[in-house]
Amino acid sequence: MLSTHGWFLVNAIAGATLPLFALRTIGVSPFGLGLALAAGGAGGLLGALSATALGARFGAGRIVIASIVGNGMAWAVIASAWHGWGGWVVFGVGEFLLGLTMGTANANEMGYMQSITPDHLHGRSNATRRSINRAMIVIGAPLGGVLADAVGYRPMLYAAAVGFGLVSASLAISPYRHARLDDTAPAIG
Repeated sequence: MLSTHGWFLVNAIAGATLPLFALRTIGVSPFGLGLALAAGGAGGLLGALSATALGARFGAGRIVIASIVGNGMAWAVIASAWHGWGGWVVFGVGEFLLGLTMGTANANEMGYMQSITPDHLHGRSNATRRSINRAMIVIGAPLGGVLADAVGYRPMLYAAAVGFGLVSASLAISPYRHARLDDTAPAIG
């Protein structure tokens, strides 16, 4: 749960920075930004379609960790984009990778959480988790805006990439890395 909250915080920071970076720094038009975000949606669909098979083969924990590493890589690719067509393509590829890794992670993370939570606690567990996740957005989005104004858009996106690395590292050193969707108890010990 804590890593998910960390993910929401870092993603909100990056998400608040993204449109200004795209429009002001690399000069993508509003239409171009929409196309890049659509590439992210296509990546998300592909990731979601492959999530179940990947989770079954490699384990939900490993897929979630790898996907969060991929989130960080995607934000680094996005931050590396430059003004002009070539940079805009790099930006779109980063968005596609971001969608792909988010789609792959979500089904495995949520599936695992549901599989280890007793049936009578699903509603309470989901409501609590989602409330805290949304609170991370409320904190992260303004924080991202303030920090991006202070240090710049590109450095903030690179900082977000590092943040995703920290989130994935926290999971990688925990027993979560052994989580599988067919588990009936938390991956402890």
